[in-house]
Amino acid sequence: MAKKWHQLEQLDHKALKKLQADRDRAIKVAQESQDKKRRMVIAGVILFALIFVAVFVFLMKNRAAEIARQEERARMLFSKVSEFTGKIECRNLGIWEKLTEKFDFDKEYSFRTEKESSVTVKVQLENQVKLAAESEMTVYPPELHKTENKIDKEPVKLKRGEITAAVSLDGRGLLYIEAAGIVVNGSSGLFKVIYNDKKDKGEVVVKNGLVEVSKRRGGGKPVKVSGFYKITFGAGDISTPTQASVIQYDWR
Repeated sequence: MAKKWHQLEQLDHKALKKLQADRDRAIKVAQESQDKKRRMVIAGVILFALIFVAVFVFLMKNRAAEIARQEERARMLFSKVSEFTGKIECRNLGIWEKLTEKFDFDKEYSFRTEKESSVTVKVQLENQVKLAAESEMTVYPPELHKTENKIDKEPVKLKRGEITAAVSLDGRGLLYIEAAGIVVNGSSGLFKVIYNDKKDKGEVVVKNGLVEVSKRRGGGKPVKVSGFYKITFGAGDISTPTQASVIQYDWR
């Protein structure tokens, strides 16, 4: 009987040990599961933080790039009164004021000259227009490309009198001078646009280089005028090019 009880005690002890082992294993599995979840949570938090930082840096770079882009576009709108002589008046949109010093401007500006006066405006990319005596012109801000930081067009309007235009190497094809019903695009070189507003007629004379003259409202084929040639215009009509005696004109 004692032996039987001993065997039962051994069985109970083994069962207790097995039960304890099972409990320890379950605790270990639960602990490992909790540790795994904790590591996953920590990894998720770190990953989220890294993504947040990456997105923040990306947005800040984009914002900085956009600010720089807008600042560059703003600088590209400026033109400059580079020199003048005699009595000149100018205005933005208000009253006429006497021009007393050279200045930069990024808005529409009009200039008019009296006898023995002239004013030169340098637009972007070193193109320049010189307004002769007893003349009037309006210089507009350059027209920029919609997506790229580059100039598509530099518009000037001659209301009366005479403009001498010099096209730079970097500014070829960008300078557009409107007079009455025509538009002169300076491809290269040195040329004049002369317009008599009282008679509503004028001429475009090219000393050197090439210009293209077209009707402002379209229609008809543009007329190309090269060095030592000129065209006349009036009432929206453009003549064919004829030879010009350029020495008769003041190119200073």
